[in-house]
Amino acid sequence: MKKEKIVKKTNALIISAAFLFGASQAHAVDQVSIGASGSGSGPYLNAGLMAEAANKTQKDYKFSVQTTGGYKDNLGLVLTDKVDVALNTLIGIYDAYNQNGSYGTSPMKDDFKRLRYLFTFGAVPQNIFVREDSGINSLQEIKGKAFNINKPSSFTHGMNLKMLEAANISTDSFKVGTVSTGQVFEQVQNKVFVGGAHVYQLGLGNAQKLSSAVKIKYLDVPQDVIDRMNKGYNGLLVPYVIPANTYKGQNKSINTFGLAQVMFTDESADENLIYEFTKSFWSNIKNLQAKNTSFAGMSAELGAKNYDIPMHPGALRYFKEIGAM
Repeated sequence: MKKEKIVKKTNALIISAAFLFGASQAHAVDQVSIGASGSGSGPYLNAGLMAEAANKTQKDYKFSVQTTGGYKDNLGLVLTDKVDVALNTLIGIYDAYNQNGSYGTSPMKDDFKRLRYLFTFGAVPQNIFVREDSGINSLQEIKGKAFNINKPSSFTHGMNLKMLEAANISTDSFKVGTVSTGQVFEQVQNKVFVGGAHVYQLGLGNAQKLSSAVKIKYLDVPQDVIDRMNKGYNGLLVPYVIPANTYKGQNKSINTFGLAQVMFTDESADENLIYEFTKSFWSNIKNLQAKNTSFAGMSAELGAKNYDIPMHPGALRYFKEIGAM
């Protein structure tokens, strides 16, 4: 009798353990990584808000942000399954998918055809800023100064080279700085550089801190320079105005250009994962806009606009479901 009770108790424990194991398996959560850029950068902050929204909206996936070498790095990370989704510029994805420029001679050029567009989530401006005590009042006047144009692996570095070419400014005419957006503000404050040209969201915290610590001047990008650049960017640079008083001491509006920002993945990404991620972003867009200016002015209809890059079926399903396309 005692032995029978022990056997029944043991069997009950086994059944209970199996039940608990099965329950834990049923509630297993897939880990999903979002490739951003350097820690503290605008893309990193944007990705963090996206991950937060996705984790609150659904329970099947756990989203987290991964620091990367920048937008160019994100292309390879997605295509080699190091991250699941990532941020980039519309120009970057468009050129990679269509094998434009250096992408056409890259060893990965055939792989770029596996890239898939999810949506456009906003636009960020090109920011040209200098210390007021540098005496610089226009882009042409960086000649002979130490001026930062971002690290060579970044999309922004290549774009800045094209901007300088369009402005007829040789890199031999000034001391070229190659540090990231996350590092440049401290180095400008410490007079390592007189300024820099960087793409970051309107009112970025680190930029605000710099303007509060040192008198900073933001410079216009001449329209003729933008027009020449756009010939090589298929018209994908958009007009952008930095409103007056965005930064301390910035008393007038600044005319520059903006870069459309997109989310992307590769063709093998799970359809349900992409559907849930897309849904979580657009169902929380008002809250995201209240937290970050990078998402300002966006709607699902604008986000769903396509630019000759295949859209992933998961994103396509969501946009069709809500009538955005």
